[in-house]
Amino acid sequence: MDRISNLPNEIICHIVSFLSAKEAAFASVLSKRWQNLFTIVQKLEFDDSVKNQGSLIDFVDGVLALPVTTRITLETGLVIGPHVVNRCLCNVLKRGVLDLKLEIYGEDGYLLTSEVFTCKTIVDLKLTSCIFAESYVIDVIPENAFLPGLESLFLKSIWFSDLRGCAFQTLLSACPVLKTLTIYDVQWEKWKWSRTVSSATLERLIIQRTEFTYFNGSDFKSITFDTPSLTYLKYIDFVPEEYPVVNLDSIVEAKLHLILTGNQDYPVRYLGREDDPITSNPTNLIKGLRNVEILHLSTATAQMLCFFPRETLPEFVNLHHLTIGPTYYECFNWRLLPILLKKTPNLKTLMIKGPLHLYYRDFNDDEEEEEPEYYCECSSGCNCLLSCHMEVLEISHYRGTTKELEKLKHFLGKLSCLEHVKLGVWASSDKEKLSITTDLLMLPRASVNCKIQINFS
Repeated sequence: MDRISNLPNEIICHIVSFLSAKEAAFASVLSKRWQNLFTIVQKLEFDDSVKNQGSLIDFVDGVLALPVTTRITLETGLVIGPHVVNRCLCNVLKRGVLDLKLEIYGEDGYLLTSEVFTCKTIVDLKLTSCIFAESYVIDVIPENAFLPGLESLFLKSIWFSDLRGCAFQTLLSACPVLKTLTIYDVQWEKWKWSRTVSSATLERLIIQRTEFTYFNGSDFKSITFDTPSLTYLKYIDFVPEEYPVVNLDSIVEAKLHLILTGNQDYPVRYLGREDDPITSNPTNLIKGLRNVEILHLSTATAQMLCFFPRETLPEFVNLHHLTIGPTYYECFNWRLLPILLKKTPNLKTLMIKGPLHLYYRDFNDDEEEEEPEYYCECSSGCNCLLSCHMEVLEISHYRGTTKELEKLKHFLGKLSCLEHVKLGVWASSDKEKLSITTDLLMLPRASVNCKIQINFS
């Protein structure tokens, strides 16, 4: 007999927990001791991409007739038929499953069984569909929907459409202890009457759009965030016409990548011209983030905020860590930075994921220039640095150009509380490294405690 077979049942159970149902079933032929090995697998994964669908159905029915399994993953292209999928689900839901992941891929429509929304044991629920197929539309949530144990909900490529009300909000209302919500590949324009995120218990919210090319904002009116307990927000999306209700009083960290829209999507750098019909407005959302402590703004988001009056920005009294970027040479200028510095009296750390002096290239399709003009509207004349309490400044793409050195000299000469400057430096030779290092160490500093850390790449 092999050494593993001599181990206690508890240890074997732990080993088997790392096996898939298929692997555990294969292992059952090793010996009589292993004959019913796959019955103790805590996590079962079924995939209908096998040739003999009848054998798969028989196998699934057999396994699900065994003692309770706490984690189930079912991946199907609906080859075995929606009725078989729902039969398996009903079996699982009645047997005390804790974690359920259902992946549906296929062009045929699929109606999720209503029992999923009344399971009292589920703690972690993941519903996944194909990005480009209308295979996962939830248009009806049962009136008796109730998920008392659900703490984490993950939705990928899911559409909500309910003519009688807000199906998505009905689902959230049925989750009294929900803490984490992830909506991946969100397309609000297809979520008819379901654009409200409201939960008194929600602590983490991730909303991420993955398709930015094909978008029609004509029916993208509003999104509401009523989440008073939310502490973490990651939000990647287009901006609707308005945010009528924003309740983010407990927010601690926010990561934003937001893009303005008109009647259709416009490239970021062309927004803000007088002839651009900008219809989206993020100001109420930004005001709702006034209590944030850690804020990450993408280039597009920072650029977007420049198109609205600075009076619309609240004072971020709790903000101590600000990250901006990553940045790109063709599409951004630093007009927002001095405005933000004035609005963040307690900022301690500023991280710029890009060069300190950022260029903006003015493209002209009608004229070809051998030497295109670059300009930078940054913080060279920003006197607010004198009253800034910043302690850490980090720049990820420092090249040591004359303009960058000039801007860094401006920062170091006025930030009297600065203690640590971290620079990610691009240099191609030892001679260039030595030149950059010498220039940096010779810079005058308002703070006697300021140290410069150089990381070459």
